Amino acid sequence: MSFKENLKASIKKNSWLTKLLRNYRDGFLFTKSYKRSIKGTNNKLNINSSARFINSTITINGINNTINIGAESFFNNVEIFISGNSNRIEIDKLVSFNKGGSLWIEDENCKITIGMNSTFEDAHLAATESNSMISIGSNCLFAYDIDVRTGDSHAILDMNTKKRINAAQNVSIEDYVWVGAHVSILKGTLIAANSIVATRSVVTKKFEQNNIILAGIPAVAIKNNIIWTRERTPD
Repeated sequence: MSFKENLKASIKKNSWLTKLLRNYRDGFLFTKSYKRSIKGTNNKLNINSSARFINSTITINGINNTINIGAESFFNNVEIFISGNSNRIEIDKLVSFNKGGSLWIEDENCKITIGMNSTFEDAHLAATESNSMISIGSNCLFAYDIDVRTGDSHAILDMNTKKRINAAQNVSIEDYVWVGAHVSILKGTLIAANSIVATRSVVTKKFEQNNIILAGIPAVAIKNNIIWTRERTPD
């Protein structure tokens, strides 16, 4: 029997060793434990048993809120926060926040959804006004220091009419989008599938064309008919 076969057999015989290796990733030993604070009634927290956390917190203040976290998801130094009523956070399986971030909801009837196998180095997602939503598709790649928000958190009024002119709007990021470092994605935006957002860009409007590169402040399409891959040097 080879060394590799002996090692596998030894691990299989020792359940404690199997559990230890399952909880080891990128130099960290982590568990499914996290700090949580839930206040209010009819709040639901559904976390798959294979989800793993390092130094993360979950806070819910309100009623009728739901958080669902899928299988084999990973959260390192992440704050998940809901303050309000009838809000929802949906995290599909194999989603990972590798170095930090936050999922932040305030007010009522807001929603944040993240599709399967989307990965984040460090990103902050905020739905901070009633009836607004952030939707992120599957297989997306987010770098670090990224800000995604549905609102401005403070009102701006027309000087003459006194009416508010900066109401919250939904954000939609479709499947297989690569977002570079230091990017801001603001209210009312759409990034279509298979696209790239270049480093330090600020996205302020809808882009409905697939397979484009966005860049600049504000972001504009600078190239089309592109594809991308997670590999540095594809075959």
